[in-house]
Amino acid sequence: MTGAWKTRLTACAFTLFLAVSLAIPTGARAQDKATQLPPELQPQAMEKLVSDLDPEQVKALADLMTLLQQGAAAKDGAGAPVVEQPGLLDQVQAGLNRFGAMVAGNFLALPALFSGLFASIGALFSGSVAGPVHILFGAVALILAAGLAAEYAVNRLFASRRDIIQGKTPDSLFETVKLVSARAGLDLGGLVVFAIVAFAVGKIAILDPVTRTFAFQAVYWIAFLPRLVAALLRFALAPHRRDLRLVTADDATAKSLYRNFTGLFAFIGVVFFLRNVMIEAGRADIAETYRFFIGFAVNAWIIAVIWKARHGLTSIILGDEDDPTSGLERMARFWPYFSMAFIAFNWLLVQVTVSMGIEALTAGRSLGVIALVVFAPFLDTMVRGIVSHIVPPMQGEGPVAEAAHMQTRHSYVRIARVTLLAFLILAVGRIYGLNLLALGADDGSAVARHTVIFLLILASGYLAWEIVNLWVAHQLAKDSPPTVAEDDDAEMGGAGKSRMATILPLIRVVAQITILVLTALLALSQLGVNITPLLAGAGVVGLAVGFGAQTLVRDVVSGIFFLMDDAFRLGEFIDTGGTQGSIEKISIRSLQLRGTRGAVHIVPYGEIPKLTNLSRDWVIMKLPFTVPFDTDVEKVRKLFKKIGQDIMEMDEYKDDILAPFKGQGVANVDDVGIVVRGKFTTKPGKQFGVRKEIYKRVQKAFEENGIQFARKEVRVNIPESANLDDKQKEAVTAAAAAATAAETKPAAE
Repeated sequence: MTGAWKTRLTACAFTLFLAVSLAIPTGARAQDKATQLPPELQPQAMEKLVSDLDPEQVKALADLMTLLQQGAAAKDGAGAPVVEQPGLLDQVQAGLNRFGAMVAGNFLALPALFSGLFASIGALFSGSVAGPVHILFGAVALILAAGLAAEYAVNRLFASRRDIIQGKTPDSLFETVKLVSARAGLDLGGLVVFAIVAFAVGKIAILDPVTRTFAFQAVYWIAFLPRLVAALLRFALAPHRRDLRLVTADDATAKSLYRNFTGLFAFIGVVFFLRNVMIEAGRADIAETYRFFIGFAVNAWIIAVIWKARHGLTSIILGDEDDPTSGLERMARFWPYFSMAFIAFNWLLVQVTVSMGIEALTAGRSLGVIALVVFAPFLDTMVRGIVSHIVPPMQGEGPVAEAAHMQTRHSYVRIARVTLLAFLILAVGRIYGLNLLALGADDGSAVARHTVIFLLILASGYLAWEIVNLWVAHQLAKDSPPTVAEDDDAEMGGAGKSRMATILPLIRVVAQITILVLTALLALSQLGVNITPLLAGAGVVGLAVGFGAQTLVRDVVSGIFFLMDDAFRLGEFIDTGGTQGSIEKISIRSLQLRGTRGAVHIVPYGEIPKLTNLSRDWVIMKLPFTVPFDTDVEKVRKLFKKIGQDIMEMDEYKDDILAPFKGQGVANVDDVGIVVRGKFTTKPGKQFGVRKEIYKRVQKAFEENGIQFARKEVRVNIPESANLDDKQKEAVTAAAAAATAAETKPAAE
């Protein structure tokens, strides 16, 4: 090797060494200890090569090294070449400018669109696009004839089944779904046979691939697509069979939606076929303008259909609800207008993305999103129909059981709607080219992953909330006794609810608060909030409340032990040491009593020294009666027994009396007469009606048997030797009466 070549080779090797050394960042060189240079580029070898260079070559290499070091320093210092990024407003302005330019360009190209469209149609008929037009029409006719013949044969094969469906009137929703599904299966089965036979015949009979392609497009876009959509709409709307309609819609709305959407997809099939014709005719330059105006026309058509049927869509969403919730009513009124706004937004979004050069949102994807949004009410109605059949029947009786059953149904509907909404969001994301589930995986970006997990936590918390409501509502419906009409003579509460029905509301409150707190903390942690200070602060606040509100803590702890001891239940009549009433409400720290005169007493648990339950299991009532001294006590006992037996046979009281009314003999003797007593046992709260009936029957029985109730009397004993005449006896009687009146008057005053 000559000296010149050696010098050049050395310079090149040295330059390569510098370039490699300076191209690797300093940190990377320090970290990557395993990176080794070839032996020719090792420092010792380079020093030997440099020593052989003359001064001019060394100077040139030194200048080159300086330039490379400056470039590397600029790169390491800035991290990358500094490129000034436009601000958000600038980007928005640029996007609007591009969108405006695209719209203006499309309108300016409108004459060219018409001329190009007519030229493309002319080219089709001239045979320069899909071959000779008579061959193309013959191929289309052949494919249609073969497909329709096969479909006709299938329909004739199942004609008896169609006649049964046509002549049968369903008597339940299940029967309706069964008949409609069978009819849809026959329709779709015929269309599937049509498509298969048409494809097979076209493949075999048509030899020219271009003619065959356009024949298939004409058949499937113009003939098959509208018929497929019509079959699906007949399944959902049944425009000509009200008894087979799965949604709550009047005939006018069902027929209008059926006709308009079938016509819309017939129009879409024609314009899609013409677009392919234009592209094949070499007029791809106007395809974008064509797509712009056709998309505008299709979206405007859908908005016009929804506007015309907005009241019918509201009825479809409401369904057969006899008492719809306020939320359902608001959604039903709002959804048609939201659908129209979303369709307009979706069209604008497609145009903006196209103006930016993003082709993710094609016309087919846009139509798929619109279909999901427009037909969401039908899906919601279907969900509520399914829920009405899977909700378990009501358990128990009375308004509590009815309310719990309705709560259960609403919870099922809300859970189904959350699931449906999640499905729609995922489907729309897929159509837009976003895999939301993949964003939540480890390979997704940090922001997207945490956002998806945040939404999943909120959804899981909501589902847990609804599951708690479902369980509590089910138990309340099962454990709550039916509410009976109150006795007008009742003076205190009757039998209370079960123990489970008493503590379930408190369990629900505690569980819901726990779910709410945990969901909020987990969601905040996904948003990057450090929840450790929140937990520490909650602990400090808990200690402060515990030390500063000892009375509150005492009330809560006392209530827990009262509930553990099953001391009272909702609806029972209790005495809390001076305060009496029926329990109407139980909270964490107090209970609410309704007094016999209607007053409401709030009694904290910590203020109850002793609790007397007057409504637990059964009640004994003892009734005293005072009769004269000469009364036959045995006769009275028999009368009491007869009265008790008669009342036990009354339909009004026989289920409430646990032990019949009977005499207990002489209970006391006073200065008026003999006190005889009877007793009976009833269910709590039923003793007052029975007592009223006993008083009435005892009075009547005493009157029939010549027994009088004892009352206070003044007796004057006059010896027979006094020989008083009638006037004197009357005077003595008057004096005795006056003395008695004078004696009792101060006591009365």
